[in-house]
Amino acid sequence: MALKKNRVKRILKEGGVCFGTMLRILKVPHAVSLFSASGWDYLIMDMEHNDCDLESLSALSLVAKYEETTFLVRVPDKHYFQMAQVLDLGLEGLILPRVDTPDQVNHILQSTRYFPLGSRGASISNVATLFRSYPALDYLKWANQETMIVIQIESQEAVENVDQLLSIEGIDAVMIGPFDLSQSMGIPGQLKDPRMEEAFQKVIDGCNRHGVAPGVHLTNFDDVEKWLSRGMRFITFQYDISMLVEASREKIGRLREMVPGQA
Repeated sequence: MALKKNRVKRILKEGGVCFGTMLRILKVPHAVSLFSASGWDYLIMDMEHNDCDLESLSALSLVAKYEETTFLVRVPDKHYFQMAQVLDLGLEGLILPRVDTPDQVNHILQSTRYFPLGSRGASISNVATLFRSYPALDYLKWANQETMIVIQIESQEAVENVDQLLSIEGIDAVMIGPFDLSQSMGIPGQLKDPRMEEAFQKVIDGCNRHGVAPGVHLTNFDDVEKWLSRGMRFITFQYDISMLVEASREKIGRLREMVPGQA
């Protein structure tokens, strides 16, 4: 059995568009197959804002090896042990929050890539290999080629530094965090402010100059349509909680309509 190829990384490199969503409360292995069957290109387990533990993450990662969907994790921060440990569990890539400076980018790349590209401590993940044996050098080469690195631009400083951040080879995509970016700009929650749109476009332009896929986390279809037309290609849409709540409300609403006087 061959080591799994990172489908999303390949599509983005070829100039395509990928859609994903985020898991926050669904921490059982079934969730990976459920969303994969629905057709999502990638899933992000959000460990920055939930209580998913490493044992659950490992089980989710194992299931993902049998699915086409790419399974990523957003780590709480950029500490070496947080990045390397989840990659050792077989995750196919990382979302790194609050990346503002070139030094942080260099630290991320050194921590997540094996020799000769970085200094990550070597560990052949049983989950990544599905418990098969591979020559060590083949595994290290595969990991360097297939691991996906996505940085989040979530501050005014990061927007201003976008060319410096993305000129460092090894970043596959950007995912703008709109709400935190709006906080940093002093306009919390005002996501349609012209200054936000200007910042989005500056990130898109920087990504295009450096061959990095521009992306963003959005919550409604109108915004997705708008930013797709302007060049966003790595689109994270909503998360499991909002999808469940919206679907539940829609179903119970239709059921109530069937009972006159009780809608």
